[in-house]
Amino acid sequence: MKSIMAVSMHKAGSTIIDQILLEFVQAKGYAIDRISLGVPKSPLPADEVYVSYQDKMLPDGVYYGVARGPYVSRMPVLKTMKIVMQVRDPRDCITSAYFSYKVSHVPPKDPTQRAEFMKRRRKLRELDIDQYALSQVASYKTRMTILRDLQQANPDLLLLKYEDMVLNTPAWLDRISGFIGQPLTPELRAALGDKIDFSVESEDINRHKRQITPGDHKRKLQPDTIAQMTEALSEQLGLFGYAP
Repeated sequence: MKSIMAVSMHKAGSTIIDQILLEFVQAKGYAIDRISLGVPKSPLPADEVYVSYQDKMLPDGVYYGVARGPYVSRMPVLKTMKIVMQVRDPRDCITSAYFSYKVSHVPPKDPTQRAEFMKRRRKLRELDIDQYALSQVASYKTRMTILRDLQQANPDLLLLKYEDMVLNTPAWLDRISGFIGQPLTPELRAALGDKIDFSVESEDINRHKRQITPGDHKRKLQPDTIAQMTEALSEQLGLFGYAP
């Protein structure tokens, strides 16, 4: 049982896939050591927590949770592990991030982290969604390039898409089941429970799960903004099979 880690990017369903994988690996018999749980307890920034943790990571039998940031390019240990990678159309990620960081995300409890969070929120509220979207393109271009490099370097990697997770959940779950080697038993389905229910009755900007339907950038952004984003991200969109 080779050790497993999930990698993703912000607003690609990384939190829920971590919770779902947790149920799969526990059913399979993996030990659990989710690195993200140590971030709030550490004086180091999140990227340094992850990068410095590599010396403690075992090659077999452990699930290490999810990594979301560009720092995964500084974690060569990932090339030796089983990787579950989830991506999402970056234009939708950016659209979702605008509402999350501006409204629905709960500020951290740590005073220093909270001050930084509120500073970012105040700055964000000075931007409209189109201005914000264009300001984030370079960051997501970098993140998707890093994920693609990791995919090419690791033959033991499962590539998943957010869009399949919410629109074709049974097939998406079957791919995870096959990759981990853990059947979807009645007991596992019961443990997954509402974690695999992606229905949203109506959009609510105050909720973390504001809406789930792919293509939200087309409903929220101006055509010129979309055109600029698509041109800048054309290579990355193509690498992961997203249409212009």
